[in-house]
Amino acid sequence: MTAVVLALLSACMFAVSTVVQHRAATSASADIGTGKVFRLIRALVSHRGWLAGQAAALTGFMLHAAALRHGAVVIVQPLLSGGLVISLALGALVDRRHPGRPLPDRRQWLAAGAVVAALALFVVSAAPRHGRAEARPAALLACLAGLVVVATAAALWARRPDAAHRALALAVASGLGFGITGLLVKDVVTRPAGEWLTSWTTYVLLAAGATSIVFAQWAYQSGALIEALPVMAVLEPLVAVGLAGPVYGEQLAPGFLMHTGQVVGVLGLTVGVLVLARRSAASELKRAEIEHVPVHGAIPPIAG
Repeated sequence: MTAVVLALLSACMFAVSTVVQHRAATSASADIGTGKVFRLIRALVSHRGWLAGQAAALTGFMLHAAALRHGAVVIVQPLLSGGLVISLALGALVDRRHPGRPLPDRRQWLAAGAVVAALALFVVSAAPRHGRAEARPAALLACLAGLVVVATAAALWARRPDAAHRALALAVASGLGFGITGLLVKDVVTRPAGEWLTSWTTYVLLAAGATSIVFAQWAYQSGALIEALPVMAVLEPLVAVGLAGPVYGEQLAPGFLMHTGQVVGVLGLTVGVLVLARRSAASELKRAEIEHVPVHGAIPPIAG
């Protein structure tokens, strides 16, 4: 129960961070104009709201790490997807004060409800058996090798100026990276603090996290947000849940009814997140057109 509460609090903080940072970046872009990246960065660094968003993101990461320390990956990582729902609600509250901004439509609210219901069903039916506290080195190294292969292939594809779906390829690499980063976080935080600087997983965590962020930004700059965001939003929890068994030995509750609930929950979560992310990205494009601000490279409406 502790892990569930911490994961939900983490999702809330990531949602607050996303909404605050995105609205600050949008306002600054509108005032400064396009093509002036360094002036935008300077404005954001001195913006109290944007700095508050950064503090919320740091708090969210710490809560995420604490949740993984106390609970199973297969529970914590999917719950972070709830940040999309919280971001939707917070964004709607903020945008109501600006009559010109588009508000969430009926499909977005229905998708948000589907995500909440699917998460509840999965958490109840999963009832995972805790596995190892530390990752199996061989399994973790195999995951990292797969990430290197996918990231390299995506980078080579995206460097081709005539390549189709460059943003999609980069988003796949980023989503995979964020999912594996969650596995690495659990391995690091379950060790005594005195071992963090001597554990190889700490440095691999930093490298994997940085790579995932770079590929995410590259994806946003290479194509439409609607092509990149849904892929990352879905892949991150699915990769973490799928690899938690081989890496940590976590097992979901057995039995036909439990397995049915787990499958329905995962499918419902996948469809709900896809729809919600796609509709949110479309709304973001519409908002950018209305306010005449750049979209590529902007902070994405995603909670984690």
